[in-house]
Amino acid sequence: MSWKAPALFLSLAAAVLALLWLVAGREEEPVPIAHTPMEPVTLAVATDTHFIAPTLTDNGESFTRVIANADGKVMRFSSALMEAFFAQIESEHPDALILSGDLTFNGARESHEAFAACCAQLQAAGVPVLVLPGNHDLNSLQAARFHGDTYELVDGLDAEGFRRHYAPFGYDDALSEDEHSLSYVCALRPGIRLLFVDCNTASEMDTVPAESFDWIESQLKDAAEAGDRVIAVSHQTVLQHNSRFAQGFVITNRDRLLRLYRKYHVSLSLCGHMHLQHWKQVSGLTEILTGALSVQPCEYGVLHLSEQGGSYETCPVDVSAWARAQGRTEPELLDFSSYALAFHRQNTMRQHPELSEELLRALADLNAAYFAGRLDTVQVTPDQLRGIAKVSTFMANYVESLTEELGTDFTRVTFTFQE
Repeated sequence: MSWKAPALFLSLAAAVLALLWLVAGREEEPVPIAHTPMEPVTLAVATDTHFIAPTLTDNGESFTRVIANADGKVMRFSSALMEAFFAQIESEHPDALILSGDLTFNGARESHEAFAACCAQLQAAGVPVLVLPGNHDLNSLQAARFHGDTYELVDGLDAEGFRRHYAPFGYDDALSEDEHSLSYVCALRPGIRLLFVDCNTASEMDTVPAESFDWIESQLKDAAEAGDRVIAVSHQTVLQHNSRFAQGFVITNRDRLLRLYRKYHVSLSLCGHMHLQHWKQVSGLTEILTGALSVQPCEYGVLHLSEQGGSYETCPVDVSAWARAQGRTEPELLDFSSYALAFHRQNTMRQHPELSEELLRALADLNAAYFAGRLDTVQVTPDQLRGIAKVSTFMANYVESLTEELGTDFTRVTFTFQE
């Protein structure tokens, strides 16, 4: 073979690669959008409520043991917290309530039925409720009834059962539903749509079904042609919110999703799953990670939207005021914020007995601030970092990842809609 053959091959290969690059580039170029007018909108955003029906627990030894080894969810007062939350949302009367997954503690059918009844009551009061399943809501192998020092497994819900139980809360009024998941899109108001992206019904956890992407793009294209702004909602995150930890938190095929978001000017993503309050802004996309309602400080988000963009800030559930109005006398309910914080701190300290008392206090303070989105309220000294590193490499990595963002208040953020 002459020297010209390989040269010709390389030239052709380069030409093919260049063509593929140009085609890919054209596909990912943002499409032009002329946004239509819209009226201001106020949304309440909550996630990871992890509700358990009162019929499923007597708060006995078995249940206490389970929640003691968890991440500080205030499960002992799950019903009281949910009643207070729904009453507060009804009183504030936002234009809609978004619940982005992990509605239940362990996916039990009874918990779903009781939670759906709360949603129905709020919707009857004039506040539309829009839901999405989380990884704890479907096909659970841990749905259980706890009594005394034992437990028994109970029925959960599959995807079809979830769709049936929560049909009135987004699905029945959807503009379109995905055939391959529990994703759907709805028109919130003229000029704005909500795209709910389900990544918990696929065979691979934390993953958007590959078959769903054509549907997602078609919905984004329809919204763009109508001039509607799109807010995306998912349970797991699209952006990586902690520099050291991604697996199990970030949607596995998020790159494909991000390309579509950029192409169609999705400027806001709402999510949960990590149980901490946080936000991140990358290349025109603001992703707000709302803290778990079931974990201190037991807050939800309030999102104000206008034609130009919006603002977000957290709001605590005033369980104590609700308890007084209900005539409840439990000390924990009458000073609920202190109880939830103390329970979270004790949970952190209980799980790391290898640390000294001084390091345990520092870690508990830092962890509580991180989950609350208030890394502007704590400090970590080099000596504390070294002390933690001597005992646990994992904890040292965790603490170091938090120190990268010390000084930041993650409980409020503003964003603009990209043209």
